[in-house]
Amino acid sequence: MATTTQHDTAEPVADETHPLLRPGYKKWAVFVLLLVSIFNFADRAILAVLAQPIKEDLGLTDTDLGILQGLGFAIMYSVLGVPLGMLAERVNRTRLIAICVAAWSAMTAVCGLATGFTTLLLGRIGVGIGEAGVQPPTSSLLSDHYKANRRASVLAVISLGSPFGFLLGQSLGGWVATQWDWRTAFFVMAAPGIMVSLLVWFTLREPPRGLADGRITRAPVPSLGTVLRFLLAKKTYIHLLAGVTIAGFTLNAIANFVLPFYLRSFEINLATLGVIFGIVTFTSNGIGMLLGGFGFDWLSRRDMRWVLWGPALCMSLCVPIYFGAFMSRELYVSLACIFFGNMALITFMAPTMGTMQNLAGPQMRAMTAAITALVGGLLGAGLGPTVTGVLSDFYARRAYGAADFATSCPGGRGPDGIGTALDAACLTASSTGLRYALVTVLVLFFWAALHYVLAARDLRKDVYKPEDEGGVA
Repeated sequence: MATTTQHDTAEPVADETHPLLRPGYKKWAVFVLLLVSIFNFADRAILAVLAQPIKEDLGLTDTDLGILQGLGFAIMYSVLGVPLGMLAERVNRTRLIAICVAAWSAMTAVCGLATGFTTLLLGRIGVGIGEAGVQPPTSSLLSDHYKANRRASVLAVISLGSPFGFLLGQSLGGWVATQWDWRTAFFVMAAPGIMVSLLVWFTLREPPRGLADGRITRAPVPSLGTVLRFLLAKKTYIHLLAGVTIAGFTLNAIANFVLPFYLRSFEINLATLGVIFGIVTFTSNGIGMLLGGFGFDWLSRRDMRWVLWGPALCMSLCVPIYFGAFMSRELYVSLACIFFGNMALITFMAPTMGTMQNLAGPQMRAMTAAITALVGGLLGAGLGPTVTGVLSDFYARRAYGAADFATSCPGGRGPDGIGTALDAACLTASSTGLRYALVTVLVLFFWAALHYVLAARDLRKDVYKPEDEGGVA
């Protein structure tokens, strides 16, 4: 029986003849998908900036916060990403993105109605369900608009949604919570997402699969098993998946607990911290993402392995920088370290996403992103904040020493009022616990960097080529 190849199931296309490859439309698509990314991260950042007042208001522990920001969000986000990724290979991707944006925005508003841990957890699960269907079709969609040597750069632009989103979520969320309360902040953040979903629905069009590769594929969509066998046969993918998952563990731990760390460790109010940290995150992550996307793309012209060597180097550099941030007792020294640590770390995101897309065939790209999100979401984004919360409570109990910390210090504060001796002891133990928890997880960046180096060894061999057999079926 003859083997079906890419040539049997694809037809050539000239770039200049297709309206969806015109520069004006491609720029508009990138802009709209950047807006999607911005509000995606803004809705994630809002819980991080509100974590401390929510903890105190609802009497939660750091373990509770870790679950809310980790597994509570990541389980449905990760698990549903695979079926939604499979769906994205079969349906109109722009419509799927629009529906999911509207869904997570509505569930963000539901979080503002929470009365305790359980109801807030259900709201976060709903946000995770909505966000699960966005990243896989977005990566696949952009890969059909841009060639392989441009994908990391374009995905770097989309990744700017992270610093823009964190700036918006942290500064606006902190200000609204200070002026009114944390519930109002959830309501305010939910509204713009609905408008963005309408923009996606009415202005973006679905491109043929494989358009930017120069050959529009007509092959049947491969099964999940076929995609898994295809990817797991590539050592580059296996090591890259391990590296991005391990890096995501600590990245999400830091991202979700860094604001509570500053509120406990330094005398600064939530509104001021939200603005300062929003600016720090925006500038450091923005510069880092552009350096990672465009810089490593440029270096890869000399040797394509720089798209993986570069992130490995930067991950290793960020460890001592973050250590300085969490151990410093001077606010602005600590913030400076956070700035440079963020800038070094975040360079891995765009090259990783671009390389993942370059390893897969045109009709495997959404599922590749979904499979990556499943593993990275559960073990990285899910476990990172959760384990860090458990570690924080463990270290806090040891620092408090005298009695049961959770009973004596509900919400991490003294029950006899703010400013009392008991409250000061509770806050000191809570701050110390979180400080040591964050320092503990930093060492994992070295492990992640090792996998990036190992992934680079087979990159030249494993990158997808249109003439490869098995690329689509």
